[in-house]
Amino acid sequence: MGILNQYRVVDMAQFIAGSRCTQILGDMGAQVVHVEPPEGEILRLIFRLVGSGEKNYSILNRNKYGLSVDWRRPEGQKVIKDLLAGTDIFVHNLIPGNLEKYGLGYEDVRRVKKDIIYVAISGFGTRSPHPERAAFDIIAQATSGQFWKDLENLAPPTNHWADFMSGAYGALSALLALIHRLHTGQGQFVDVSMQDVLYFNNYRAMANKALGQTGRADLEKTLGRRPEDVLNSPDRMPFYGFFKSADGKVAIVAMTPRQWKDLSAICERPELATDHRFSNILAQIHHHQEAVDIIEEWTAKHPSKEILDLLENKKIPCGIAYGIEEVNRDANLEARGMFHTVQHKTLGPIEIPGIPYQFSESPGTISRPAPDLGEHNREILGGWLGYSAEEMKRLEDDGIIR
Repeated sequence: MGILNQYRVVDMAQFIAGSRCTQILGDMGAQVVHVEPPEGEILRLIFRLVGSGEKNYSILNRNKYGLSVDWRRPEGQKVIKDLLAGTDIFVHNLIPGNLEKYGLGYEDVRRVKKDIIYVAISGFGTRSPHPERAAFDIIAQATSGQFWKDLENLAPPTNHWADFMSGAYGALSALLALIHRLHTGQGQFVDVSMQDVLYFNNYRAMANKALGQTGRADLEKTLGRRPEDVLNSPDRMPFYGFFKSADGKVAIVAMTPRQWKDLSAICERPELATDHRFSNILAQIHHHQEAVDIIEEWTAKHPSKEILDLLENKKIPCGIAYGIEEVNRDANLEARGMFHTVQHKTLGPIEIPGIPYQFSESPGTISRPAPDLGEHNREILGGWLGYSAEEMKRLEDDGIIR
């Protein structure tokens, strides 16, 4: 039995952030209803444009029931409120003010479910000077300072960190609010800002602010460079970074004296461990290029796997820089159950990620792929909410449900 088996979640999310939030809850047993308009959620429609792309919908929407209802119309709003009356957590990532126009804001929902936990994920937060600002992942990454250094690089982010992390923080927030409700009986409104989440994880920006102008000046004088340029600059550091191998590149970290000594020996340059130019991290920063060249002279001669075997034998943190095809074949990920297959009734087998945390007593489960559009309309309306066959037929005829 899943940890959240007794809880029901209504998910009116689009795209990634809200869907990842409820996917996490669903993986741990919650009954999650993914609500879409009759024409389908925009991400589903985009995937449908590219052949079998709809398989990707199961990455974020597995373990969910599917309900299609036009909540822009009063009859659809009643359906949603009937569903919310028996719901514990409500999640959406629409622009603040959108659902309020349709009578589905927090205060509206509280009238039908007093202790509801209402999670709203948005670009800049509901309680902000300009809550109406729309945002996507790239906007949150940009406005949180994640791209401060790449002023000459106009390529978009290579991954949707703002979406995925905001979804995870949304799930965490929902669970914390659930604990609060268990103690007090109170529901509450949870306001998650993608910009907040990304800034909260921008260590460079936070450290810069914490040091203050005087602290930054002192540290820059000691390091001979800005603190943020120690680990994130084209002129690499020998104790933390990527090094070319004979068949790609490897990541190596040797920050402790023991690690540096062992790395020096493996590179057949044991004298590096006692050379005053490289005797500690500060010295290595000031002589970084010489040290990097020495290490890479050795790594470039050897295949990545051979380098890993030698370094791992000495407990030096290291890893091959995988490409997409390589990471999808990684033996450790496979052993951890991170490659999972679900069977979709029309799309066939779909390979999706497993659950990235393991519990000894109450593990999560992946029981089904993403639902088809409105797949569980009759099960939810008739079985859960007690709508009659005639009521459901009328809603279908009126285009309220599909």
